[in-house]
Amino acid sequence: MALRLLIAVLVVANIGYWLWSLGASTEAADREPQRLGQQIRPELVELRPLPAAAPTPPASAAAADAPTSGTPPATTP
Repeated sequence: MALRLLIAVLVVANIGYWLWSLGASTEAADREPQRLGQQIRPELVELRPLPAAAPTPPASAAAADAPTSGTPPATTP
């Protein structure tokens, strides 16, 4: 019986919050209208894609450019 009462209270609370949030969403749009007046030439703002990253060199070229530790390279017979 207590579990049914708890579930009923939670359902009513969720419905109440949902109804309350419907009214709050219209208020959020008018929260800071002065910001629109503070913008300086907003029509000049444009979005540009990021430049493509430089291609990475192949692993063999990177290994050839890597400094050695002072030991001679191993030779294969």
